[in-house]
Amino acid sequence: MFFFKRKFFTLLLGFIVTCGQSQDISFIALGDLHYDRLDLHDWDYVMKRPQDFEQIMKEYPQITAVYLPKFLRLIKEQSLVITPPVKAVVQLGDLVEGVAGNERLAREMNRGVVDLLYSVEMAVPWILVKGNHDVSNSPGQPEAWQEVIRPFIEGQVNSPVGRGMYTHRLTGQVELFVLDQFFSVDQNLPETAMLSFLEEVFSKSEARFKFVLTHQPVIPVTDRCWHLMSGIRRPLSDPRLRERLLNLLAKNKAIVLCAHLHKYSVVSRKTEAGAVVQVMINSVVGSFDLKASVEVETEYKGAGFVEENPTFQLHNQEVRKKILENEKPNIQYFTRADLSGYAIISVYEKENKVVLKYYNGFSADPFQSLELSAWWE
Repeated sequence: MFFFKRKFFTLLLGFIVTCGQSQDISFIALGDLHYDRLDLHDWDYVMKRPQDFEQIMKEYPQITAVYLPKFLRLIKEQSLVITPPVKAVVQLGDLVEGVAGNERLAREMNRGVVDLLYSVEMAVPWILVKGNHDVSNSPGQPEAWQEVIRPFIEGQVNSPVGRGMYTHRLTGQVELFVLDQFFSVDQNLPETAMLSFLEEVFSKSEARFKFVLTHQPVIPVTDRCWHLMSGIRRPLSDPRLRERLLNLLAKNKAIVLCAHLHKYSVVSRKTEAGAVVQVMINSVVGSFDLKASVEVETEYKGAGFVEENPTFQLHNQEVRKKILENEKPNIQYFTRADLSGYAIISVYEKENKVVLKYYNGFSADPFQSLELSAWWE
């Protein structure tokens, strides 16, 4: 009898230890938010930037005032009820609209968004990625990020984040790798800094589930080709660097989460080292009503994307067509929709599985669910 009792308690202890080692978790991912207020701009400066002027007058301050606070309350509610439990909220850059025009207004804009994030009283940390609007070439923006946003992030993750590239562990097996932005005036880092950072932190990481958080995508999913190392927004010093980046991501089975282009997209791209899986998220939610009709594209059209938007940047059309045509044979899976909302990423350690659920606007029910880890095999 003693033998059976001892055996039972040995098995029970083993079960408890195993459960403790295997931890299923989720985190919420948001795309661009573009926090803005009309009083946070030097209008003499903004008038010199017609595209920004139009967006500010027609879009972002109104969305900030009417929809953003309620959207963040929904995110708070979801963070409390989702299973597996939510361990963080990730925001993938362009937290603010920027284009303030002077140093004082840039700091005030950042303080305004930090106050808003604090007001949500999230029980889990905010993990923030630097976007181009966060440190655009408006006077004072890079300094305001350092003075206001950086200390906020460091308070959330309890560690230094330098100038925007850092790592954060959610569990022993789930780690986030946050990239800087690499094309607008800020640090003007060379692309090699991105590779050096990832090579170093990947080599030290013991996490089985790796997520690279970047504002710009690494795989083009629109005609604009505004992706890292494309050579479009800034000259590419070495055309081989992008292939090195993609192979590094694939080798480490690092899932890329990005924003920037205000689209929802999931793409799997093959490389010599395996598949790179990328999820793009758009969180500029401008309506309480759910989008009733959503066209979901599943064909990666290559140069056809450029032909669908023939008036955009005529000077580099042929370059973009070539980039997209070269990418096309490597695409294993593609979906894209003009749909704003949020994503929940769930990691199931024991099953070695990562699941994406994407939500339409203010919906609490997923619009689409995909197993991202299926492309690893």
